[in-house]
Parts: sequence; structure tokens; C-alpha cells
Amino acid sequence: MKIIKNLLSVILLVLIFNPVIAEENVLNIGLLKWGSVNWEMDIIKHNELDKKNNIVIKKKFFSTKNAASIALQGKAVDMIVTDWIWVSRQKAENKKYVFYPHSMSVGGILVKHDSNITDIKSLENKKLGIAGSSIDKSWLLFRAYSNKKLGKDPIEFLKPNYAAPPLLNELVVRNEIDAVLNYWHYNARLKSKGYREIITVENILKDLGIESKIPAYGWVFSEDFGKKNKGLIDSFLNASNEAKKIMLSSDNEWERIFPLTNAKDRTTLIHLRDAYRNGIPLTFGNKEIEETKKVFKILAKYGGRNLVGKSNEISPGIFWSKN
Repeated sequence: MKIIKNLLSVILLVLIFNPVIAEENVLNIGLLKWGSVNWEMDIIKHNELDKKNNIVIKKKFFSTKNAASIALQGKAVDMIVTDWIWVSRQKAENKKYVFYPHSMSVGGILVKHDSNITDIKSLENKKLGIAGSSIDKSWLLFRAYSNKKLGKDPIEFLKPNYAAPPLLNELVVRNEIDAVLNYWHYNARLKSKGYREIITVENILKDLGIESKIPAYGWVFSEDFGKKNKGLIDSFLNASNEAKKIMLSSDNEWERIFPLTNAKDRTTLIHLRDAYRNGIPLTFGNKEIEETKKVFKILAKYGGRNLVGKSNEISPGIFWSKN
């Protein structure tokens, strides 16, 4: 009995002075199964940035954004990736979540290289494929842009076709639609096949008076969780930013994750790499926040309550400040 007691004492001392990573160092992240965020997650793991920052990342995969957001609200995960519109809408309903930028990558309108569509005027009576639904943010911004440039809403002079992003790429390849307004990574795959971009969402934003890049989507978690686990959150964001620096500078690392991107060839990989790099947030401060507020008002005007919810202005205090 004495031997057993002594053994237990030794085990206890080992646990005290050489503890395993405590539960508070564990971060449960909800991810889409095939999302580009997984590329960064892989780089964090491969380069041991999680260990460097003393965190354990546990991943849970979901098939849709809605499923991931439901999991976050039900506290099945601690963090997901989504846009700031969702965060603002939740805050307006007294559901407090916060946002930290992950990517500023945006899409644009693409046509085949030999298409006779050369500008937005040429889209008249054409079928435009639009990712998602009638309240897709890129589509709403394009409507605002067209109203400013042409004095009329594109829903009046073209034929919108709403569909899932992968299907849109298939439809434009099969000539069932004339042009496509899709997300950046689907556009990158089309560009690798020679498709031509007639306008980017980035240029649309500039023409609408937005002077700096704003985030497209980011890391989202509850405000309460962030306050109680600030060290954990900031350690993860450090790992995330370190991974982005690798993705920004290392072509070899992109070669390593080649299979993960589902790129069919190296040309596609390069287009994906360059588009991803263009969206890496290099700065995000008061200027970018103010510009984001302007974009919110534009989206509220064209998307209405179906998009933004109860408020036509962005909810205050939704952006997480990392020290």
C-alpha cells in the first residue's frame, strides 16, 4: 500500500510540474470540408505553429456555412469563419459575436476569352450567373456600381441566374450562361483556363468610394468566449498570421499543399496562390473599419432586412482587437 501511495505521489508531482496542455489551451474550430481555410490550417500544423503558440486546435467539419454558424451558436465549436454581416446582424439581435479578418479576397465577373462581352454594358440581355442568391454581397455591390455608372439596375437589363459556385463554373464552361460573378477561388480556376475578367469587386468598391481593402470574411467567436479566453484567441491569431506570412512568401509551401487545393495543374495552383496572397490582410485598423461601415450601408440599401437584419448600420464593437 505504501508503495502505491508513493507511486501516486510521484505521478501527481509529474503532472504538477510537467503539465499537459490544459483544456483552456484547446480551441474547437468549425470549418467547411472543402474551404480554402483548410490550407492555412494545414500550414499551421505542418510548421508546428500551434505548438509554438501553445495551443491545441481541434477541427470539426461542416457541409455548409449555416451548419457551422448553428454549431457556433450552440457552443459545439468555439470559432468559425464567416463574414462581418452575419456578426453585425447577430449583435443587432443582442447575440454578441466578434470578428477578426481572415481574408480580403473578392471575386469578379468573368467571361470566356473570345466572348463579345467587354464591359458591363455588353451584359445587356445576357445570362449572368451569380454565386448564392439575390442577396449575394458581390451582386449587390455590382448593382450599386451599375446604378452609379449606367443609371440603371442590372436586374432591369440582364438575366440573373443564381446557383452554387461549383455549378456556375460548369454552366459557363457549357455555354449555358454568358458570364459569371463568382467567389475568388472559383474565378481563379476559370482564369487558369483563359477566362477573362471584365470587372473585379475590388474595382467596384474603389469606384463606390471605398478607399482601402476591407475583409471579406474572418474568424468569428462569441464576445464572452473571447473575453474569458483572450490569451488563447490571441495565440491562435498569432499562429494564423504566421501561417499567412509563410503563404505570402513561400512558393515551396504552396507546392506542398498542391493536392489540398484540388488544383488540376500547376497553372491553376499559381492562380489560386496569387489570388489568395492578394487577399491576405496586411493592415486592419480604424480606417478599414470606417470603410467597412460604408460598405455595410450600401449592402443594407440593396439587400435590405433579408441580408442585414434589423439595423441599416453596422453594429458597434464587432471587431476584435488583438494586442
